[in-house]
Amino acid sequence: MFSEEKLSALIASIGLNNQAFRERERFMDWQPEDAIYLAQASENVQQQHIDFIKQLHEHLAQFPDIALQFQQAQSSESLATKQEQYYQQLWQSPHDENYIKDRVRVGLTHQAIGLKPQWYLGSYRLYLDTMLKAVCSDAEQTQLLSSLLKAVFLDMSLAIDSYAAAYNQRLEENQARFARAMRGANDGIWEWEIDSDRLHVSNRWLEMLDLTAEELGVHNSNNWMSRIHHDDLPLVRKALGKHLSGHSQFLDCEHRIRKKNGDYIWVSLRGFASTNEQGGQRISGSQADISERKEHEQRMSYAAFHDPLTGLANRRQLDQLLHDSMQRSQQAGTRETALLFIDLDNFKQVNDNYGHKAGDFLLVEIARRLQNCLRPGDHLGRFGGDEFVVLLDDLACLEDAEHVAQRMLDSLSSALRIDDHLLSVSASIGITVLPHGTPPNELLQAADLALYQAKMAGKAQFAHYTKDMHLATQELQSKQAALTKGLANKSFELLYQPIYSVNQEPKHDSSAIYAVEALLRWHHDGHCYTPDSFLDLLEDSDEILAVGAWVLKSACSTVRQWQQSFIPQLHCSVNLSYKQLRSPHLVSLMKTALESSGLLAKFLIIEITEQHLKPDCAQSLANLRELSQLGIQIALDNFGMGQASLGYLKRFPLNILKVDKSLISNTLQDPLLKDFGQAMISLGHSLNLKVIAEGIENTDQLSLIQARQCEFAQGYLFSNPLTAQQFEALVSTPAK
Repeated sequence: MFSEEKLSALIASIGLNNQAFRERERFMDWQPEDAIYLAQASENVQQQHIDFIKQLHEHLAQFPDIALQFQQAQSSESLATKQEQYYQQLWQSPHDENYIKDRVRVGLTHQAIGLKPQWYLGSYRLYLDTMLKAVCSDAEQTQLLSSLLKAVFLDMSLAIDSYAAAYNQRLEENQARFARAMRGANDGIWEWEIDSDRLHVSNRWLEMLDLTAEELGVHNSNNWMSRIHHDDLPLVRKALGKHLSGHSQFLDCEHRIRKKNGDYIWVSLRGFASTNEQGGQRISGSQADISERKEHEQRMSYAAFHDPLTGLANRRQLDQLLHDSMQRSQQAGTRETALLFIDLDNFKQVNDNYGHKAGDFLLVEIARRLQNCLRPGDHLGRFGGDEFVVLLDDLACLEDAEHVAQRMLDSLSSALRIDDHLLSVSASIGITVLPHGTPPNELLQAADLALYQAKMAGKAQFAHYTKDMHLATQELQSKQAALTKGLANKSFELLYQPIYSVNQEPKHDSSAIYAVEALLRWHHDGHCYTPDSFLDLLEDSDEILAVGAWVLKSACSTVRQWQQSFIPQLHCSVNLSYKQLRSPHLVSLMKTALESSGLLAKFLIIEITEQHLKPDCAQSLANLRELSQLGIQIALDNFGMGQASLGYLKRFPLNILKVDKSLISNTLQDPLLKDFGQAMISLGHSLNLKVIAEGIENTDQLSLIQARQCEFAQGYLFSNPLTAQQFEALVSTPAK
């Protein structure tokens, strides 16, 4: 019934080796004479053994549950014979290895049929009582010993039950502790007897799948494996085979398994193979629900390859798509592939004027419109900021790339409403093809060069990459690098163009000079550049703030010196860049420049263009209002050419309007333009603003503005922009 392996394992767990058993004999004061004495007397008690077994069965019959346990183990006749032999061995068997195994085997049998130790002890008590009557002639002494045996065995049953109960209680506590730990670990336990194909699973294992034991069906590997996702089943079988064959120390794999409602969860399957009592293979392990971790990993994986705002491919995914496309382009029969680099025109102003929330909303809408222009199989990604990249695969001809680019430009032409604002958006697109063997970064650079060419050509259009663009780009990069070092290399210079008072007959002497406008020049490679040719490059870098601060400080100091030497009421007019106007440090910068130069605030004029007048830019508005409170005058430059409304003019703290020279210089050829220019002057007066006419080049233009009572003018009729030395020579020369 029990294998030798199990029997030996139990003997080892009890510690019943030869030395330990002899120790028990010594404790019982067992002597060799005891064995001889019993063996000699055994023949005299054979009939008593037969009678005892009969008596035992009659006694057990009074306890139906115990009797049933014995009957289930063996037939009554066979059991009686074995019991008789068992008790006779007490008298005749030597205390050797076979004796120990036989006694342990009896204990295993009793445990297997559920016989408690108290019934075993009771049978022995009855046996000794019977034997006493056989060997003792004194009835009174026999009765006394019988009573004593009853008391001793009753006590022994209590003590042994206490031992067993304490052991079972500790075992139950350990099992409960283990169950709590497994519950805390959210793991389900399973064991698979491979030879018999019997699967044992814990309640937690079933709970993970919302199943009961009955709903799982037959507990075998087929019912288990049938619930594993078909895509993951080969992986699970491979992991099991690898571990069972000894090629892996543990079973460890992750897979999906089907719940009762048909949904799948991700689980971590772990296990360890061992040998059971019959020598067969089994594998025991745990199953943990890792769905939440898998969902997190999937979100992280998605985030690694997608733009979080638009959901489009990001740079990392674009690099992979480009790499894959270039690999395909080397295969025979592959058609053309093109790369489009898209950049929104003046998108920065949307963020600056309407806020980043509006900018994000605009980008999402732009992404949607661009996506709708693509063919199946094309890829759109957000490269960063307001830049997008399109990969067009399998083009029949390169003209198809132009068709897609034009569709995109057309889709962006319709205005977009954000909150209460109606915005018009355009984009510039650079196009390049994918030549064999070109690294992805060079392709992007080529498309970016074409994009720059499209912007230089006027924006809202596309341009193709040509090799000549490399030279232009290198020159541009060299120019931009030199600009960033302009202050350190002292390559920047300020010129000053006088602004004259023209209320009366013009006087070309210092008494008629109202102000000087500080004009920035840059000397590079033997050329002198005006801001039109380098200001955009400077604006693209933070160097514009440093250069602007230098201009302000230098101009204020120079004009203050001229006040002290030549013209006490001379005003200093300085242009502000877009970044300067939005800087939170602008006011403190102005204060520092005034304090260090000694120039009074009322003699400083700062010029801004109409494009700066965006009421939703809170920082710009706050800066202008604080500067106005300091007494600094604010001039709106190039008025008449931008998009400033009358509402803007009333909201901003303006003191001066500078009418653009295009409304003055061409008035003789265009009567309508003449009327428009005069209207601008009248508008300024109606708003109680000073008016300066720019670009006055001849006396006819001067007469025109004087007829409208324009107070101030500047232009080549009066003076070119002058160096500081030239201006000093001008104002120090006596009037003729």
